[in-house]
Amino acid sequence: MEVPILSLTSKTTSYLGSCCVSSSSSKVKLVCEFGVRKRRMSIRCAKASAEGSGEATIKERQRFTGTAMEVTTLDRSFGEAADFPVWDKIGAVVRLSYGIGIYGAMALAGRFICSVTGIDSLGGFHPSLDAILEGLGYAVPPIMALLFILDDEVVKVSPHARAIRDVEDEELRSFFYGMSPWQFILMVAASSVGEELFYRAAVQGALADIFLRGTELVSDARGMASLTGVLPPFVPFAQAFAAVITAALTGSLYYVAASPKDPTYIVAPVQRSRSAREDLKKLFSAWYERRQMKKIYSPLLEGILALYLGFEWIETNNILAPIITHGIYSAVILGHGLWKIHDHRRRLRQRIQQLKSEGKNSNKL
Repeated sequence: MEVPILSLTSKTTSYLGSCCVSSSSSKVKLVCEFGVRKRRMSIRCAKASAEGSGEATIKERQRFTGTAMEVTTLDRSFGEAADFPVWDKIGAVVRLSYGIGIYGAMALAGRFICSVTGIDSLGGFHPSLDAILEGLGYAVPPIMALLFILDDEVVKVSPHARAIRDVEDEELRSFFYGMSPWQFILMVAASSVGEELFYRAAVQGALADIFLRGTELVSDARGMASLTGVLPPFVPFAQAFAAVITAALTGSLYYVAASPKDPTYIVAPVQRSRSAREDLKKLFSAWYERRQMKKIYSPLLEGILALYLGFEWIETNNILAPIITHGIYSAVILGHGLWKIHDHRRRLRQRIQQLKSEGKNSNKL
């Protein structure tokens, strides 16, 4: 949570400032004007909770007496020539190593599950042209659907699309931003292979095997089981049930691991007028509603994609096809989002440089 406090030069002796709130991704921003006495200050950002950003560098720290309140002032240098400072590059290497380690552990865990249940740990892996073409073909529908949802015009009119866009942007800024192209490709490849070997080959394969083996219990069923036939309905749809349960498990795990956490506290200026306080409450309510929507759509997207890949594996019976689909989908969607972030920051730096040059020219005049 970052609360930027903007102080401007004013010739009046004192006045009661106004306040407004704007939200971007998971952060809410308050831009306020306070009364000053002929004092000029630069734009600074006050950090008001545990949510941080790796883009800012700490300049100084100010403490206020009274209630326990600490404000860290930050200075964002958008006008730097280099896109990725040294610390961002080091952080990208650390995140890359961490991600590859996690996905490698998932692949090993999947292999262990397969060895315990006695199923194929490679999920029918067989390199073939048909599997490659099927993987490419299955990647087109989800890519087109999500690119349409993330379009700027759709985001403007749909709060649900805005929430999905916020989810994607937050993931890009927190994990992928700062990586070089080869690091990005390596990360996407590791995630595709690791997740498919774990969720598809191990979890979905083990569940399908359990449902299929249920037919052996029917012949030996006694009592109520022989009368009601609890197990037979699962048999014709064993693969489908396994795909649905795996998708639900994927979404649940993603909700627990990556769902955005609410900030501990929020710092806001004291408003003396009743209407200003009501407006501030409405803005915070809208911000909180967007955060709740992000909590819903973040795991929902992962669950839908897992279900889609699960049925693809059922149809192709070759784990190579969903691996290719997963990799192309992630590369296109994440690459498109990173390109938009870079383009936005480039235009922002150009705008800041233009304003600086205009300010210098006006001072000369």
